[in-house]
Amino acid sequence: MMNFIRRNFKRISYTALGFVAVITVLSFYELRNIKFDYDFESFFPQDDPDLDKYIDFRNTFEYDNEFILLAIENKSGIFRDEFLNRISVLTDTIRNIPDVSYVQSPITLEYMVVSGLGPLRIPYIHLGETERYKEDSSLIYKTPELVGSFFARDGKSVCFYIKTTEGISKAKSDSLLSRIDREVAAHKFDDTFTASKAKGQKVYLEKLSGEFVQFFIASFLLVVLFLWISFRSFWGIWVPVVIVLLSIVWTLALMTVTGKALDIMTVLLPTMMFVVGMSDVVHIVTKYIEELREGAASKFDALIKAIKEAGFATFITLITTSLGFLTLINSNIIPIRDFGIYTSLGVFIAFVLSYSIMPLVLFLLPKPKIAAVKPESDFWRKQLHKLLRWTLRNRKSVVVGTLIIAGISIFGITRIVLNNHLIEGLTRKDELRQDFEFFEKNYSGVRPFEILITLNDTTSSLWNNEEMRAMDKLESYLRNDFGVGFIISPASLVKGMNKALNNGNPESYVLPAAEDDLENVIDQLEQFRKRKEMKNLITKDGKQARVTGKMADIGSKVFLERAAELDKFLQANPDMKCINVHLTGAALMLDKNNKYLVDNTVQGLLISILVVALISALVHRNLRMMIIAIIPNLLPIIIIGGIMGFTGIEMKSATSIIFSIAFGIATDDTIHFLARLKLEIAQGKSVMYCVKRSFLSTGKAVVVTSLILCGGFLSLIGSGFESTYYFGLLVSITLLVAVVTDLLLFPLLVIWLIKDTKKG
Repeated sequence: MMNFIRRNFKRISYTALGFVAVITVLSFYELRNIKFDYDFESFFPQDDPDLDKYIDFRNTFEYDNEFILLAIENKSGIFRDEFLNRISVLTDTIRNIPDVSYVQSPITLEYMVVSGLGPLRIPYIHLGETERYKEDSSLIYKTPELVGSFFARDGKSVCFYIKTTEGISKAKSDSLLSRIDREVAAHKFDDTFTASKAKGQKVYLEKLSGEFVQFFIASFLLVVLFLWISFRSFWGIWVPVVIVLLSIVWTLALMTVTGKALDIMTVLLPTMMFVVGMSDVVHIVTKYIEELREGAASKFDALIKAIKEAGFATFITLITTSLGFLTLINSNIIPIRDFGIYTSLGVFIAFVLSYSIMPLVLFLLPKPKIAAVKPESDFWRKQLHKLLRWTLRNRKSVVVGTLIIAGISIFGITRIVLNNHLIEGLTRKDELRQDFEFFEKNYSGVRPFEILITLNDTTSSLWNNEEMRAMDKLESYLRNDFGVGFIISPASLVKGMNKALNNGNPESYVLPAAEDDLENVIDQLEQFRKRKEMKNLITKDGKQARVTGKMADIGSKVFLERAAELDKFLQANPDMKCINVHLTGAALMLDKNNKYLVDNTVQGLLISILVVALISALVHRNLRMMIIAIIPNLLPIIIIGGIMGFTGIEMKSATSIIFSIAFGIATDDTIHFLARLKLEIAQGKSVMYCVKRSFLSTGKAVVVTSLILCGGFLSLIGSGFESTYYFGLLVSITLLVAVVTDLLLFPLLVIWLIKDTKKG
């Protein structure tokens, strides 16, 4: 069989390359359909009962995140006739834009006064009556429900609340934002600030598409640089690069065919593929050159031996690396799950191309001119020999240093904080984040806050005295202790009606003290119960209600702490027992990711460790090999956890996936060392001799691939997303530490744990 392949290898090569060319052309054709997508709701944890409750909640009332906050600043003050007239014109213009359900602006705000003639609506701002602006201003800033909602605390800006069509598509929301931006720009205000889910998705997608190209170019240049340093030949650069590029194109085409768009996670895939896929290629090329240098009879013989020696170890690393990504399938978050699936498929495609197409290409190319290098003049051999000698002479120092670093790192791990923000990962310089901070400083914030109120006694009604007072007490707690503003609830409607019945006096924005008076106010509201704004707060039967508001993007850690305090408040107050309070909303669903982060991270890492241990034991038929395979690669994970704890890098969706991925990739070096060690031991040599041969022959490829991996992941630090920045930085550090621990601990562990088969 081998003779047949040898005789027909050229024909087989051309046929296979033709087949690859066809698939590549089809893949490029399919890439015309590639899309970028960022849907906040895709980060909601799946299979969570609270997600079902949230879906029911918004079906009962309305979407809590389909709105746009637009702040307009006038630095000389807002009560200027020319400024207010422009606000009025802009209000009318925005109201008529498609997909705008309604607009609330300072010009449209009114308060009601109930008199003998019936309800009268009086504007808070009497537009055009400049002599009344001082009186209007005084009334507005005596009305707490307006300040921080529609009027800035410093009196220099006003805010629009623009409700959009529910379930609005990405294309329509982009069009809506563009139209609003054009209309606002036409008025040339001092400054404007916008915050909305629609703008967040637009900004994220623009960054994703830009960084997709940025990461690819950066990783490409870094990989080319390392390949040139390693092989110093043109073919040593373009052959590996072409193979990895093909695997990237095929993987992206597969994503497109299956309808998967590039999101904030999968946009990293080309970079991941470029650096991870290059590992296989480097090991083959390094071994191929080594065989030619040692006098292989032909290119065919050199390739066959390179594949035999490097192939098995690389296949094992394929399993461990793919496993690092596949453990993400356990995640309850769809983008992370998809990232794990498609990246593992991409790694498999890269392996197949490396061990099928690359040998064919190398065979068809002219035999490279490789000068024989004397061992004593070989840079890599000299440096590796020097390092091995130093390690063996300083065994105790290496062990003690390792234990000290591990101990400190374990303490650091206990300091890791779980946290998540609505504006996930954007840097302080980003315009969207600056807009959010403006609303937090001058208004109530942007983060939607939602509570579902239900009854303990299902025969009762939320319109009753006891239940209404409980909701009012809850509203006060939320405003004063939880940090919620812009609050609207059934209780606020009743207080507003009481104010109307008292000639619009701001001090009457309270529930009447007497039960009969409260019932009278509620009866007065009866005529408004068919209005949409009423239906969006309480169901027709009075069995369910909604408390809605806005707050600062305080992060999931602080929010959940405040939620725990809210629960204590409810338990400590007997008069709150008549209602059930259930936190819900889109922002809370994003926060709940943290509930699964630790479990998924630990579970994924344990699976990776278990599989690597089992593979090592089965392949080498020696349980001690498990220890050798695990320790040098578990230590970097412990160290990176310690770094996160001491530097305050928070655990969130993007950083949580580092551990299992980094462990899967880091084990590659150890597996290559062990594979070569097995070949050497099979020849009956002493353990010390086998360690030395394995270390010197495999060390260069291990160091080069580790540098390529580190360099590739470091390209991610140029990201505008903090989460991506930390992902690239931390994985790079992990892999760098991994190669150091391999070089230092591998020889010592083998000498201590492997029984010598030959003495002397």
